[in-house]
Amino acid sequence: MDDHKEAEAITELNKIIAFKLDLQLLHLRAAFQDSMGDYSSTLRDCEAALCLDPNHSDTIELYQKSQKRANEQQR
Repeated sequence: MDDHKEAEAITELNKIIAFKLDLQLLHLRAAFQDSMGDYSSTLRDCEAALCLDPNHSDTIELYQKSQKRANEQQR
């Protein structure tokens, strides 16, 4: 994906989420952040989404994947 387009999408999602906290929007923003390599933001949004639905399988999967990548990045 084009990083510029991803950044624009994240900016728009920030505006929407500030207005209405939503599980799907948090997950979507987390996925964009993950694709850009911003794992700390990905993990933060996944944690917020999991507060809304602790059993959301897509978010759990994304969280685990990003956590692994963040750990690898720190090595």
